[in-house]
Amino acid sequence: MNVCAMARPQLLKRFALGSLLAIVPIGVLGVPALYAQSRPGGWLQVQRMRGTVTTLTGRSKNAQVGDRLSAVGHGLFTGNRSSANLTVDDGIGSVAVAQNTRITVKQLSVLADGSRVTVLDVPRGQARLQVRRFTHANSRLELHTPSGVAAVRGTIFGVSVDEEGQTNVATLEGQVEASAQEVAVPVDAGEVSIIYPGEPPTSARTLDRRLDIQWQAYEWRTNHFYIAGHIDAANTLLAMGDEVSVSRSGHFEERIPLTDRSQPVELIVQNAVGETRTHRLLPWLSHD
Repeated sequence: MNVCAMARPQLLKRFALGSLLAIVPIGVLGVPALYAQSRPGGWLQVQRMRGTVTTLTGRSKNAQVGDRLSAVGHGLFTGNRSSANLTVDDGIGSVAVAQNTRITVKQLSVLADGSRVTVLDVPRGQARLQVRRFTHANSRLELHTPSGVAAVRGTIFGVSVDEEGQTNVATLEGQVEASAQEVAVPVDAGEVSIIYPGEPPTSARTLDRRLDIQWQAYEWRTNHFYIAGHIDAANTLLAMGDEVSVSRSGHFEERIPLTDRSQPVELIVQNAVGETRTHRLLPWLSHD
């Protein structure tokens, strides 16, 4: 699919300063006349939540089950070790928002033929969408990231965005296309593709669901705990809640400040669909 053929002029203008990523299921076509006749409509509702979750609806407040995001600019933020689940438009779909993620409404509208358009911005963090197949051919649900756009019409897929803007796209059911720099890569169920800012997507490969760490070293060094190893480059690594930088080869190296050697060190490996595995290390059992 040629992403330029589906993009509308105003969308291209909006992302003229950055690279364009589109994740588009086969057969999605834009109908400009319908969009010209669209009206506001739709919502996202907090269905479940855990930990510290904040809604932004003109003012920020602690989220509650039943809260709705129903206008452009409304958003939700999850804190460390927190999460939220949102339903979209009476069962159109759901969005699982992982910890340390911000999600903001960019568009909620109903087209002239009754189709619904939901566009969400995810500048940072991880979200997984489960969307039923739409009744109307022109309905769409999109996630925008700093690298571009992710659109879906009936599938289960996830997107993770790190602090450098790297976007990982993984599919559990159905198929999407990851596109950037005028290159489109199909991502089938059980696969993942990486989009580095300003580059085309990598070829899709098997999604890592084991979430292992291959250790090179971990040891106590006076006032910090040193760790080094490898994970799948499409995964995210958190050490004591903070993101650890991972190279394109999957290598990481980090010094974790610790004042108490008896404190366990917790590391979490997470893939693009939000699956996690926790690894715990005991500094007092490591070498000096």
